[in-house]
Amino acid sequence: MTDQNDRAAFLAAHDVSRETLARLDRVIATLDDWRTRSNLIGPKEWPQIWTRHVGDSVQLLDRIPDTAKVVDLGSGAGFPGLVIAAARPAGHVTLMESVGKKCAFLRAAIEAADLPANVYQGRIESAPPIEADYVTARAFAPMTQLLDYAAPWLCNGATGVFPKGERWKEELTAAQQRWNFAYQAIPSRSGGSGVILIVREAARRHGQA
Repeated sequence: MTDQNDRAAFLAAHDVSRETLARLDRVIATLDDWRTRSNLIGPKEWPQIWTRHVGDSVQLLDRIPDTAKVVDLGSGAGFPGLVIAAARPAGHVTLMESVGKKCAFLRAAIEAADLPANVYQGRIESAPPIEADYVTARAFAPMTQLLDYAAPWLCNGATGVFPKGERWKEELTAAQQRWNFAYQAIPSRSGGSGVILIVREAARRHGQA
């Protein structure tokens, strides 16, 4: 069971529809059922699952239109991919994950909440062509490597929406050695000095493989 005070605090801070909340409740209930078997969320993280993990994911929705096609890299426990799918029923999310047990959870959550999403199980580098308007990833890889993974979509016009922690400036500087891109850094509403990085017009610098 989740902490009801944590859920109430999330609802006080975020405006979500009744339908979206119902889908999120089913996602979190499925996560609760699976979390210990699949090492999805640590016991210390669980008491703040709503305010930290769901809340951190919900703030990305300001940048993702209702009908967007989204690819979520390294989906893990489903943040932000499952949350985006729960809040964007007219869109579609492809969750990309290489660990079989995590993929099984993601599929179970998609079924339980009837989400417009599917799971690609395997390495991102080996994925078939997947159409997407937006690319997301949370706590997946440093910025340079993240752009490498996201290249099939970013280099074809997709927009990156990446939550990043307090070291985001260091990661950004390193990424600019290998990549040209336009970006916007939006302060995170989750507290601290993290941001949401919006990345557009990405292209590898000349001579970078």
